[in-house]
Amino acid sequence: MKDDAPAIARYLAQVPAARRERALALHGLILSLFPQAAVAMEQRMPTYRLGENFVAWASQKRHLALYTCSPERIAGFRARHPEVSAGRGCLRFRDPQRLALADLAQVVKNALAPSRAILAREKA
Repeated sequence: MKDDAPAIARYLAQVPAARRERALALHGLILSLFPQAAVAMEQRMPTYRLGENFVAWASQKRHLALYTCSPERIAGFRARHPEVSAGRGCLRFRDPQRLALADLAQVVKNALAPSRAILAREKA
């Protein structure tokens, strides 16, 4: 996959102003943790890949969503932040809910470089 910085920049420019600061913070967090990740628009959302692993985010109608497609990869965050809406493998930050970036860093690490324990639980 080829890095597509222009497409990501266009996407960020279209994010509503009330949500853009949080979107930029999330994008910056992911790139700071994994500068080697391939970045592209997939399924109309910024997606970051390392091998088979990925994390993606999207600006939705009333929230910012972070996708990992694995409940194991967001379990620790969910335990620490029960106020954040979540799906099977995604977190939904309602407007104007703050992003707990320090804790989201671990979600990003779990998504792009999962531990053996997480991989084992996912296979179980």
